[in-house]
Amino acid sequence: MKKSKDEAKSGSDLHLGTLLGRRQAFSLVAARCSAADAACLREIRDQKSYRSLGIGWKEFCARHLGASHAHANRLIGYLNEFGPAYFDLAQLTGISPDEYRAIAPVKDQAIQYDGQLIALLPENAERLAAAVTQLRRQAVPTAAAPQSSIAERVRRLEQRTSQFVREISELTHAQPKGAERIRLASLLIGTREKLQRLETEFGPMV
Repeated sequence: MKKSKDEAKSGSDLHLGTLLGRRQAFSLVAARCSAADAACLREIRDQKSYRSLGIGWKEFCARHLGASHAHANRLIGYLNEFGPAYFDLAQLTGISPDEYRAIAPVKDQAIQYDGQLIALLPENAERLAAAVTQLRRQAVPTAAAPQSSIAERVRRLEQRTSQFVREISELTHAQPKGAERIRLASLLIGTREKLQRLETEFGPMV
């Protein structure tokens, strides 16, 4: 058992040394990070091999990766959610995680488009980029036609009118007395007269 633990620790330390040894080549930018880098990062975090440096995960990311631990965790999360295929496609096309979620799943290291399977290989980068662009467009729902300025203003006016009526109703049910009652009655009469005048100016409804 002790030997097994020692072997696991040795392997974890090896990954740590490998990552630190090629720090300049390692990228935490999602569009350039390789699946191998993300997997190495995940193992270092999960095995807690950063502790051999006498620091915690947060400090390890800031000091040795030049990134926040939250960002590193996101990359590991992408690996857990999508698998290696996302990183391969992102390196070739720059696709974002949200866009990757929206398009059809990548299977067997290839994406399906227009009845064809396009392998995730550097020589297919141009075809992959074109296919991803079209899949992005297909995944975005057609936007509803924008409301006319008058329709939008009427909608907002309806909301304000409903609020006005609710407040008037609350005040009338409060049974105000004296000057307050007179002022409220004056408001109701004045509003009614203004609305009647506007109705006359507007003309027949049909």
